[in-house]
Amino acid sequence: MKKTIFTLAAFSLLLVGCGEENVKLNPANDNASSNLAAGSQSEEELRAAAEKRKEEQRKKEEEKLANQTTMEISPKEFDFGTIAKETPVSKTFTITNTGDKPLVINDAKASCGCTVPKKPEEPIAPGDSGELEVTFTSNKGQAGQNISKNVTVSANVPNGSQIVKIKAQVEE
Repeated sequence: MKKTIFTLAAFSLLLVGCGEENVKLNPANDNASSNLAAGSQSEEELRAAAEKRKEEQRKKEEEKLANQTTMEISPKEFDFGTIAKETPVSKTFTITNTGDKPLVINDAKASCGCTVPKKPEEPIAPGDSGELEVTFTSNKGQAGQNISKNVTVSANVPNGSQIVKIKAQVEE
């Protein structure tokens, strides 16, 4: 019953909120258009603006593709073996630009807060390498567990990113 009353009240508010000043009918083609959405712009102006946005998006996509390169991260996976609980361990991964454009590492994100990546800040020239340092610190709740964490490295490469993985067995 409460649900029905609430629905009726919401519908009533919707009807009252949609006054004549917000909607005009075009009897020639029975289309309704909103003055609020269009403002004072004509249909032609709105279409031209939409085309302009579409063209800008196309140019951005072309530029993105033109600036893409390729990278190789080594190793793809690293196993720390058995580690002491609540003690930081680090591994440095090598990122090599295997393409012909500068490699820009936009971001490096870990799958949890106990893993902290530090990415190269400067672009990596074609043929050169940079370092990705990944530090893992186990927490109390991870004692005695096998841990596997991912770091997603986002860059100007096809598919936008690559993943490296770290593993460890945390002591009791």
